[in-house]
Amino acid sequence: MKKVLIISYYWPPSGGSGVQRWLKFSKFLPKYGIKPYIYTPKNPTIELVDNELTKQISNDMTVWKKKIYEPYSIKNIFSKKSRKTETSGVISNSKFGYIFNWIRGNFFIPDPKFLWIKPSINYLEKKLIENSIDTIISTGPPHSMHLIALALKNKLNLKWIADFRDPWSKLDMLNEFHLTKSSTKQHKSLENQVLKKCDICLTVSEKWVKMFSELGARNVKLITNGFDEDDFKFSTDITADKFVIGHFGLINHLRNPATLWNALNQICKENKDFDSKLEIRLSGNIDLNILSEIESFKYLKDKIKNLGYLSHSEVIKQYSKANVLLLLLFNSESGKGNYPGKVFEYFATQKPILSFGPSESDTKELFTEFNKAFYHSYDDPIDMIKKTIEILFSKNYISDHYDIKKFTRENLTKELADLIISIH
Repeated sequence: MKKVLIISYYWPPSGGSGVQRWLKFSKFLPKYGIKPYIYTPKNPTIELVDNELTKQISNDMTVWKKKIYEPYSIKNIFSKKSRKTETSGVISNSKFGYIFNWIRGNFFIPDPKFLWIKPSINYLEKKLIENSIDTIISTGPPHSMHLIALALKNKLNLKWIADFRDPWSKLDMLNEFHLTKSSTKQHKSLENQVLKKCDICLTVSEKWVKMFSELGARNVKLITNGFDEDDFKFSTDITADKFVIGHFGLINHLRNPATLWNALNQICKENKDFDSKLEIRLSGNIDLNILSEIESFKYLKDKIKNLGYLSHSEVIKQYSKANVLLLLLFNSESGKGNYPGKVFEYFATQKPILSFGPSESDTKELFTEFNKAFYHSYDDPIDMIKKTIEILFSKNYISDHYDIKKFTRENLTKELADLIISIH
């Protein structure tokens, strides 16, 4: 059986979207004759915990762990927020927040995991030789994982796939860190070294394939995120006297559909039947200012059900209880090329989807294939959004099935296995 090392900061019991992609790839790789070896921190800074995910770590995987030091104690000086209520890697709206973000952006390059790079190189060099592993995969962010792989590539002349779940130098969030010209140049230089040296640059959307190609990557390939059929063996559990709109994940200043809240409030005022049935279910990290904004609407304040943070399996159960699944993309340049992991899970439910994002995006293009998927720009007028909600409420849409077999984690892993074989 062929062996491959996967360098990933995120691994169970860490929760959140960063874990799913490579946990699922690792689950199915042995089926295609490839044994995954996982390298991950022994003591990561875990913002979200999902202990149930550890059950998906099979005996076919070998997991190596090494202690990491992350200079996050400085963050506690500037922010008293608990990690479960933070909605981004930055602190905003304060002088101290500006200082922290500046330090974070200009001293911790490419990210606060940079102190793990050197000890990881020394540790993994021995492990790779001892276990006769000649292929490595790094997944970022955090992009320090790519720098570990870059050094190993240079030392051992391995085959290397660099997986980008998000952009690096083109990530909108970098603007929040107030980078100096020198820091910006350093990010771009490190990114360029990774893109030029890796055998395959792997990413998750068509726009990002184009972006990384333009940045100089030699061999860019696309494998989207997807869904695991084993996770979706449930029956729909909709209550007839409720119209439930559910969102499961991050809501922050870059993912806030203000016009949606306004539209829902207006329909409640105009339609007593809608008003009596509407329920808004939210789970995950929600900016408290946005929660207050929603609650400020007269007809919405009693309709919000804040479920807090849920494990992945609990989130999937909540899908079954919703009439409409809400999908929010970043209202930014990055959002144009981002397929949120949950979009494919939403497809698996065969339920209507209401999405908000930039005026043009890969997700918008994807939705043209599906009659039950409705896409709005964050700038669309309220009347247009109201019309869509009324269509969803009255079920006045074509209820066909999504053809989603190509997005199963198993089929996507077959694509990955083919890529691994192709570079040898």
